[in-house]
Amino acid sequence: MSDRAQGEPRFPLLARAYPPLVATLLALLLIALARRPLRAFDTYFHLRFGEEFRRDWSVAHPGQLSSASTNDWVPTQWLPQVGLARIDDTSGTTGLVLVFATVVVAFVAATYLFLRRQAGPGVAITLTVVVVLGCLPSLTLRPQLLSYLFLVAVLAAWDRARATGRPPWALVPLGWLWATCHGMWLIGVAACALLAVLVIVERRPRRAGTLALLAVPTGMLLAALATPVGPRLLASVLMVSSRADYFAEWAAPELITVAAAPVTVLAAAAVLLLARRADVRPYDLGLLAMGGAFALYSGRTLPLALVTLAAVVAPELARRTEHRPVRRPELLVALGLAITVVAVAPSQQIVDDPADRVRPFTARLDELPAGTRVLTDWPVGGVLLWLEPALDVPLHGYGDVYTDAELERYADLDRLKPGWDRTLADLSPQAALLSNDAPLAYALERDGWTVEQRTKELVLLAPPVG
Repeated sequence: MSDRAQGEPRFPLLARAYPPLVATLLALLLIALARRPLRAFDTYFHLRFGEEFRRDWSVAHPGQLSSASTNDWVPTQWLPQVGLARIDDTSGTTGLVLVFATVVVAFVAATYLFLRRQAGPGVAITLTVVVVLGCLPSLTLRPQLLSYLFLVAVLAAWDRARATGRPPWALVPLGWLWATCHGMWLIGVAACALLAVLVIVERRPRRAGTLALLAVPTGMLLAALATPVGPRLLASVLMVSSRADYFAEWAAPELITVAAAPVTVLAAAAVLLLARRADVRPYDLGLLAMGGAFALYSGRTLPLALVTLAAVVAPELARRTEHRPVRRPELLVALGLAITVVAVAPSQQIVDDPADRVRPFTARLDELPAGTRVLTDWPVGGVLLWLEPALDVPLHGYGDVYTDAELERYADLDRLKPGWDRTLADLSPQAALLSNDAPLAYALERDGWTVEQRTKELVLLAPPVG
């Protein structure tokens, strides 16, 4: 028999040094990420919609920014939109970067602490890194970041309920908050319902205990429907599946790619680890099924899959390593790294900002009369909504405001499919700001539109006179 105690690491010095070293490297990665909070053009139309809600839009019955969009839409992200617009108004880009860094750090820290409750520091930090790497494409200054954080809270709350049998009542007010922040709130309610059932199957409480556990997801749903938007929130969920053809994030992801490698690795590890056990519990199988569903559903739910599958893998790996409770020095190191990331973030220069492509045209755009309709693609339109609020931007990428028929027509316009010229005539734009290599830009130049200004990336076109 080995002199080494069971569970004791073979190289104790390396085992002690590994977690803080990896955590430091992760903090450096987050500092670099904080330079790219605005790399998704979505951030800009969220700012514009938030400003409209601050002015005169009603949350229950919002307006439209252009006559080119006519859907009776339901706001699902109004609270962070208003918050971002207010922060930009008071603190500018510095405030936005600070918010982004804070939410990202909160998500990463919450993920680590959740996994750390189930496994040792080495396993927890390794899985956290895998989760972060898989989430990198989705970590931008958008309300969906809050959904990722809230799912960690749901998983952690039910993990504790699994151990104690006590209902996680704190999730009920979270349901209200989530429903004001992002459209994935219903996914949170569904996950809560599934986990409640799994805890009941595993613990087999008495009738009163069962009803109390089931009351949590019910309370989350009722709280969500009690927001200022009301029961119309449910209708907004039905639109998502019809939009996958027009927005890549809602399409089913390709899992056999380098970008999807983290979620694929976690899924494979979860299946293999559970398959080796003879006493797999329903809760573990339910988590695996939920993580798999998130992974297969859409690109936007991949971060949810990563966190859920990591929650399956962590306790399985903990069975093969030493698992000690969280100690104060470990918490102090984590807190120090988190504070460092948030403190350093605002002092860095922002890169990968899609607005930088549009800013060279602001002088000419400012000369256009208020209400001028400018034809764009989704990314440019999203930026123009914020930079040039006086212009009429019919295409901007906020899909909720369009009917399915409008989305189809505008997609056909962008791809020059039959009928595109009729759509162009209906829009009757007085200017166009498009990518240089866009087929539509080429078609407009061919049809007599003149080049007003051109950069390496974009071209500003004016329609023929007469």
